[in-house]
This record gives sequence, structure tokens and C-alpha cells, in this order.
Amino acid sequence: MPPPPPESGEPAGDDVLQKAECLRLLDALPAAAAASPAFRRHWPSISASLAALSASLSHPAFPPSAPRLLAPLASALSALVSVAGNDAASSLGHLHTVSLLSSSAAELSQLAADARLLVSPGNGGGEGVAAGVDGLIPRLRLGSARATALDALVDSVGSLPPSAAAVAVSAVAAMLDSGEILPASREKAVSVLAAFASSDATCRLLAQEAGAVVPHLCRALESGGAGAEQACVALRPLTADSRDAAAAVAARGGVAALLGACAAGTPAAQAAAAGVLRNLAAFPDLLPTFREEGALPSLIQLVSLGTPRAQELALGCLQNLTSGDGDECQRLKVEAFQDGALGCVKDFLESCVGDEPGLAPAFGLLRNMASFRYIAEIAVSASFVDHVLAALGSDKAATRTEAAMALAELCNVTSHGKTRRDVGDAIPRLIWMLEAKPAAERDAAARALAALVAASGYRKLFKKEEQGIVNVVQLLDPSTARGGVDARFPVSVLLAVSPSRRCRKQMVAAGACGFLQALLAAEVDGAKKLADCLARGKMLGVFPRS
Repeated sequence: MPPPPPESGEPAGDDVLQKAECLRLLDALPAAAAASPAFRRHWPSISASLAALSASLSHPAFPPSAPRLLAPLASALSALVSVAGNDAASSLGHLHTVSLLSSSAAELSQLAADARLLVSPGNGGGEGVAAGVDGLIPRLRLGSARATALDALVDSVGSLPPSAAAVAVSAVAAMLDSGEILPASREKAVSVLAAFASSDATCRLLAQEAGAVVPHLCRALESGGAGAEQACVALRPLTADSRDAAAAVAARGGVAALLGACAAGTPAAQAAAAGVLRNLAAFPDLLPTFREEGALPSLIQLVSLGTPRAQELALGCLQNLTSGDGDECQRLKVEAFQDGALGCVKDFLESCVGDEPGLAPAFGLLRNMASFRYIAEIAVSASFVDHVLAALGSDKAATRTEAAMALAELCNVTSHGKTRRDVGDAIPRLIWMLEAKPAAERDAAARALAALVAASGYRKLFKKEEQGIVNVVQLLDPSTARGGVDARFPVSVLLAVSPSRRCRKQMVAAGACGFLQALLAAEVDGAKKLADCLARGKMLGVFPRS
């Protein structure tokens, strides 16, 4: 290994001599090569590299100390001058000569690219920069020093200030996009991008370079191995909210590569790949790609055999694939059921110990499939309702929300009377959920109650709850910023119990008449009927005007 450059700004004597020797060899090689027939085939590429190297080494901005460039350059040039000698080519075997010329041409091309980077604007002083954060970015510009610079950058991502992090992300992206990078450095660069993606502070900066880095991450994904795992880690945040990034991954065959990682990767790679697939499945226009690649069996298998984290993300992907109402989603729901997704969810729920993160997407997938009545009937007969009722008591809002949505689908099945009687135990909990802060949870509870009170037995249980009417009416109040709740469902609940004089009095006392005026203007289904019902009650004097 060559000694490190001097810390002062003055060049060392050996560096001056080494540079002079390189310039001498650059001048001598063309004449020597002209007399050697062996150079004829490779001379165009070699001569272009020689011209670029001569220009860079003679440039005023070339750093005073660059041993990692000059040492291999002197060695490569000396070897070529030796081959160009009168008797060297004949003394060496023909195949050996051709191989040496080919490798030397490739090496000179890389060294010429390194030299161009060193003299380009903003190189930061080349290798003479002191170690540390300020020295990492300039070292990325020199191919022969990139590997160590990338290793150091991985370790220092968390300590980089925002300005330095932004420069580092841009430098790595530019380095990948330039094409002037060796495979080993490319793999290290992907690891750096994964480190940036794993940090909340730098993930946003990485997203700004998504257009430049996504193609290279897809290439690393296809290569397999550790590089594929790191590529998945980097791609996950990039595809979370960006349709363009997700579409770019799908267009480059990313779905097939990700499914391959799910099937044969390490546990960490399986989880990372499932996370990217979950993000891609959130965009409806990408769903045909999943069907074309036969994604469902691989994802269902991962739910059955993967780690808890991989199970959670695979369930999330299946939930996204089946969450829409379009033709593609409807086909995916049926195919998921046919491939055994319902049984897989049941096994997962029965194996869960405590309030695991995977419960929310599991109930979401159940809810999506149960939108088909015959699947809902099978789910009810398989005792899924017991798991749903237990999940309503979860400490996690996401789990409660998805469980309530699943209950809304399952309770539409009118058979199996005993199970439906047990569902009545959910009413107090659903009424409590109507007061939750997340709008999605309130909406889910309203949907479940609307489905439940359609049956007379559940209406009686609902009317016994003192807060039931009040909490439902509050969902209609626009002044309480309860946006995100579909007003049709609280209106449906109130309509179901409106024949009761006591319930109508509670509605009026809670301000339902005033809230309904806004819903009438929005033409919400059922609002006019409910308003007429309350108005008739007042006119008949059933209860005092308020």
C-alpha cells in the first residue's frame, strides 16, 4: 500500500517524481506503440485515455498529492511501454499480450475517469483532505479511493449534519449515474443508500434523488445476494409515497426480483422485499404486474413461513392488493381466496401471542375478502368473528380499526344465529371507539354499528347504551372537525333506532336537527328521511321543541 499523502499543502518529493514519470511515459507510449502491431486493435481506446490523462495531469487544479492515482498509472504505463518494445510482444505469448492490452485499456479508462474527477470543479482538494466528514465527499470523486470512502460514509451517516448529508447523497447518486464505477464500489454505494434510507434525518434527502438512484437500486436488486437486501432497504422509503418511483421499480422488472427475494432471500431480505412490494401494491395501476408475475402464492407462503416482520409486511401487501373495488382488485380477492389466503390468515391469527403488529393487515385482508358474501359466510363458520371481537379490545388503533371494518362485513351474514348473538358484545366497545381521535377508527366503528343495528336484536342492545345516540350524533357535527367519517353510516344508525320515541328525543337534545341541515345540503343518503322523521315527531308533540 502506498504511504498516505503529506498533511501539509506541499507535495512530497516522491509525488513530484511519480507525476513526472507518468508524464514522461504518457509522452513516450504513442511512439513506442506505433511500431508494435499488437496495439492496433486497442489503440483507439488507449489513445483516448492517454490524451485525457495528459490533460488532467497537466491541469493546474490537479492535486499536489494523489498517490492512489499516480502509482497504478505509472505501473500500467510501464507495462504498456514494455509490451511495445521491439522484442517484448514476440517474447510474450499472443494470448497473454492480448489479455494484458485489454486489461490495461480498461484500467487506463478508469484512471482517466478518476483524473477527470480530481480536476473538475468542487473536487475539494483531492486526497489531501483530512480524514473525517469533510474528507469523505472529495474521496468519493476518486475511483481508487471510493471503496474506503464509502465504508467510512456508511459508519458516519447518523452523524452527518444536514448540509453534509445532502451533499453526500448527491455525490453518491452522481457517482452511480456516471457509469464510471467498479462493481465492488457499486455494491458499497448501495449500502450507503440503504444507510441513508434507514435514518429519518437523511431519508427525505434520499427521496429527492430518487430519479437518479432507483435504476441503480433495481440493478442491484436483480443481482441478488447482500446487494439485493440493501437495495430493498433503500427502495422501501423511496416507494412509500412516490408513484413515479414505484412505477420505475415495476417497469424494470422489480416485482419479479422482489418476489424472488421473498422466496429465497435471507429473513432480513424477505422482510425488506415484502415492504417494497407492499408499497408498490398501494398503486392501483401497478396491480396487473402482480397478477402477471403470480405474486399471490409467494406472498401467502411468506405469511405462513416468514418472520413476524416479514409476515406483517406480506399481509400488508396482500391487503393493498385486495383493497380496491376495481375489476383487477375483485379478481385478486377471488384468486387470493382460491390460493388459500383465508386459511393462512386464520392460522396467523391463532398463532399470534398478544397484540402483534401483523394483526391490523391480517384483519384488513379478511375484510377485503369478506366483501364477497360467500367468503364472509365461510369466515363466519370458521369462527373468525371470535378473533375480530378480541381485536376490538386491542391497545392499537390500527388493529381496532381493521377489526371493526372486518366486523362490518362479517355481520352482514345472517346465518349462524349463535355467532351473531355473540357479536352483540361488541356494541359497547364500538360506541367507545366513536370517541377516538383517529377519524379512520371513528368511521370504522360507525360502519360496524350501522351493519349491526340493521338487526332488531342489536338495536335493543344499542338503545341500552346511554352514550350510544350522543356519540353517533356527534359524528354529524361539522364544527368538531370530525372529517374523514362517512356520514351515511351514522345517519343509518340513527334511522334504525328512530322509531323509538326515547331515541328521537336523545337525537334532538344532542343537536341532530341542526347537524342534518348541512347533510341535507350535501345530499347525504338518508339525511332527508331522518330529518323528516324528527320533524314529524316535533309536529305531533311527541317531545318538546328544542
